[in-house]
Amino acid sequence: MNAVRAAQADFGTVQRYDSAEDCLRIVASCGFPDQALNLFQTVRRDTHSTCAAAFTQRMRVVAGNIASSYLFVGTSELAALQQAGVAAAHSTPIIVDDGRLWGVLTVHFREPREDAEYDPTPMERVAVRFAERLKDRTPEQTFVDPDAGRIAHSPVSTKTGPIARFSAAPIPFAGSMLREHRHVCAFFCSADDEYNALMPFICDGLDCGQRAFHVLPERHIDDHVTRLRSAGIDVEAAQRLGQLELALPQDTYLRTGRFDKEDMLDLIQRVLQNGAALGYPLTRMIAHPETALDNWKSRNDWAEYEMRLNSALSNFDDAVICTFDVNLLNTALAIDILRTHPVVVIGGVLVENSFFTTPEDFLREVTERTSASQPYRG
Repeated sequence: MNAVRAAQADFGTVQRYDSAEDCLRIVASCGFPDQALNLFQTVRRDTHSTCAAAFTQRMRVVAGNIASSYLFVGTSELAALQQAGVAAAHSTPIIVDDGRLWGVLTVHFREPREDAEYDPTPMERVAVRFAERLKDRTPEQTFVDPDAGRIAHSPVSTKTGPIARFSAAPIPFAGSMLREHRHVCAFFCSADDEYNALMPFICDGLDCGQRAFHVLPERHIDDHVTRLRSAGIDVEAAQRLGQLELALPQDTYLRTGRFDKEDMLDLIQRVLQNGAALGYPLTRMIAHPETALDNWKSRNDWAEYEMRLNSALSNFDDAVICTFDVNLLNTALAIDILRTHPVVVIGGVLVENSFFTTPEDFLREVTERTSASQPYRG
């Protein structure tokens, strides 16, 4: 099974969701011992396992050491797995094109896998590929597909027009998964912090045959290219194919000479449409908007643009990461950034943003602001 190879695991299973019984049932396995197969042939929400947790939570669940994991301690499932030689497990849900849970993919290890030494991204990538294959193939065809060992994607045409965002396959990013919300603000204190979080995301997208569109100041282009090359990316080849495009603020945020929210909303949508026209299934856009702040007409225009961008992006599966050097932000701007993005990267970790404000409330507030903020205690 491709997932076992990708994760360098010892064995694994594929479980199909049975909606009639609200449970998972094993439909394929690779090396999983018979006694464990019998026990986990049917998994329900209250079963003590990573697959049950992934099934219930619809997100990745990794138990680096089942002997100490809260999922297993003191349970009969722990004893059964240890008897079968399992010491660690990683389960991820398979979410198909219409947002339904198709099933769960799980790999198992004979030795513990501590967080620092285990990268879940290859396994997650296989799960995404599996879900994509389900669009055009039956499950049986998927299991026997001779091309199943390949991880990288080939560019294919993407859908156009309004879609329900939850139909998008999850994207591994910053220790979590991008799911229905793909408009992200990411705060970093240094270039090293930024690239530690973003480089796996960039490489994963290029490896999957997706497009990369990066906006950053000219003075940082050389360093950016050097870091991409150090990560093993053939920058020149990707640029020739149109898979990688590097743009400047003057070509994007400031292309009319100043920041124009209407123009920028139009430009981002055309950038994403161009990726599809070139044959790439997704575009992963990373931009440094704070580099243009000094030239923007007002904070209010920018805040309105960011909030309206959420509606524009609902027509796309593509990911747009607004990256910010916190050293260049004042408090008022930082608050608006948080309130206009549904998900945020802080400390290198992607989390849901509890400060996100509904567009109607926020836009109404913006229209009520005066052009120059006044102290409320003078």
